[in-house]
Amino acid sequence: MKLSSEFDYLRPYKTELTRVGPKGDCGYVIPQHVVSTTQSLYSIDISTNWDFEIEMSKLNPGISIEAFDRTSGWQVFGYLALRDLIKGDPSVVGEQTLGVRSKSSFRYLSLCIRFRTFFYGRRRFQRKWVRRTKIGKDEVSFTQSLVGIHKKHPTMLKIDIEGGEYQFVEDLLGHLKSNHRLINCIIMELHDTQKMRAEFETLIKGISKFLPIVHIHGNNCAGISEDGLPEVLEITFASATLERAGSEFPLPGLDFPNDSEAPDIQFSFEETFGIGF
Repeated sequence: MKLSSEFDYLRPYKTELTRVGPKGDCGYVIPQHVVSTTQSLYSIDISTNWDFEIEMSKLNPGISIEAFDRTSGWQVFGYLALRDLIKGDPSVVGEQTLGVRSKSSFRYLSLCIRFRTFFYGRRRFQRKWVRRTKIGKDEVSFTQSLVGIHKKHPTMLKIDIEGGEYQFVEDLLGHLKSNHRLINCIIMELHDTQKMRAEFETLIKGISKFLPIVHIHGNNCAGISEDGLPEVLEITFASATLERAGSEFPLPGLDFPNDSEAPDIQFSFEETFGIGF
């Protein structure tokens, strides 16, 4: 699918790229230079997969990590392990044998142990929702979540909150305007690109004033909008050259389908010859 010239603002700029994390969902393509230069990583929502954070800490042992997610944490996984062993998974229809319950319970127990062995010391976790405005004790505002970036930077932001990213448009752009020299990379998964097109464009164009797009990938867990744009996009923003990257995606050897049982989404941009951002 060739995208029309109206989507030229999404076409990446050139830089040397590498993949961090799994070959599939929760793995991301980022510039090689930010792997070693990043001093802190802020991850908003990690759910049951923090492979990206694990690999970043191996590639850059000195990195500090601050992760947020109310639905994650060793307490959550421990509770789910006990629940599934005793009662079974409530989302499964029908009777569940002890073997089935034990298998589900072991999965959560493994996550609990894995979580406890990773998040300690400079790798911190807060079991809180990140909202635009803090309301309850289980929440932290987007601005509050980033308060530590002044202490250790350059900082990488990774935001994957299943459609909730648009609530942060104003705050994120305001933060970039004031502190853009502190942030060297932003990784975002953006949802509902057709339904939320106005907010999507505002966010993309706003971030691109400070950090250009260096990579884009269509998430094949969702469909394609009427104008050909994938409904869910994984986008990386970081410093780059003034030269446009290739026009065809996904990138062989770097991109992999989020859903391994379905083909990746193929798309391309119209060739343009302008430079600069």
